[in-house]
Amino acid sequence: MLNPWLESHLFTIPVQRVLIEVDVNRVNETLGALTGIRLPQDVISSTNKFFGFIALNPVSPELIQIINRIPAVKIVHGDIEKRIVQMPVPGTDWWPTSVSRLVMEAEDAVRRGFTGEMQKLGVCDTGIDPNHPQLAGAEWYSEISWPFREMFDKNGHGSHLCSTAAGALYNSPAGIVVEGVSRARLVSVKCLGRGVGTGFTSEIVNAISTCWNKGCQIISMSLGSSDGEPQGGPENDPEWRVIRALTRKGAIFVIAAGNSGPNPDTIGNPGSCPEAITVADIDMQGKVADFSSRGGRKFPSKPDVAAPGTKISPGTSRISPMGLQQPQAGLGYVAISGTSMSTPHVSGLIALLKHQFPGMTAQQFKEVMARKGHAHDNETGWGIPTWSMFQ
Repeated sequence: MLNPWLESHLFTIPVQRVLIEVDVNRVNETLGALTGIRLPQDVISSTNKFFGFIALNPVSPELIQIINRIPAVKIVHGDIEKRIVQMPVPGTDWWPTSVSRLVMEAEDAVRRGFTGEMQKLGVCDTGIDPNHPQLAGAEWYSEISWPFREMFDKNGHGSHLCSTAAGALYNSPAGIVVEGVSRARLVSVKCLGRGVGTGFTSEIVNAISTCWNKGCQIISMSLGSSDGEPQGGPENDPEWRVIRALTRKGAIFVIAAGNSGPNPDTIGNPGSCPEAITVADIDMQGKVADFSSRGGRKFPSKPDVAAPGTKISPGTSRISPMGLQQPQAGLGYVAISGTSMSTPHVSGLIALLKHQFPGMTAQQFKEVMARKGHAHDNETGWGIPTWSMFQ
């Protein structure tokens, strides 16, 4: 079948990228069928045998209809573009991660011996600067498929997130002490690139797959589209389908709410997925940021929680424009704002909690927040999760 979203957009443009979903045992059969309809080899962008996805570079509506008739094909989705979620911060009024992590009571956990070092924490974003002193020892991979397989973080967003979630304690050249929330073992998978931090659904799904196959039970995603509606409805959106499948296996997805506030029902996708832990942004005064996306009638359960995300200052990529834009902070250090920055605070906290409670699930995390947090609202969910709430 055609994903309802794709069906409604099929003839709106001459060609478009698609993501074919098949049974995992029929991927090779489908590849053979694609060869049989004389599909050029360079049209196949990527193949994911773990989830059963085949991504195609732009093809015509007529060819999409032919592909949809291949017996092994379950759904043909649109391969939609997503992007990073961030906002620049002018001036020098910064919130170093060595301080913002204290809001989550991270240091209390560390003093008790729960550092998160036994956990693998996956970050699906623009990649990482593997030579940054805060990020030494991290694993790093790329699922960027076009125009070529980029490896390094040339944007800075992904390195910023990794440093926040699990960056090493470090004194920056400007004398700013930075430290991640946890000491989890980072697995960075690049799925956003092309300079401005964009990626397609197929690349995001492939990045999630890589994180899981590398042993990550915590997957942090500060990306999305401003429209929170799932592609083709809740049962059809490919990212939702993957998130749900792995959540059932014990994965915890922590996803940014988006920066489209303050109006209601502005949660982005995949942050709108019910199984995800969706994170809003609070500032230094503990107030929700104006730009932080809100829930509402369409997304009544969102966001789930909130965390520091305004003027957050950890390390970032030294080979990116972001790493150079605040020279007063030192090369490779920068403050930016957004629910992107809030998300790794929660990912890092969950790494600490899973060190103590290895079997903790996303649902159990939410149940504790429902009991210990404030009454759920559409701005900050149940509020800020802290270490002591789970003790």
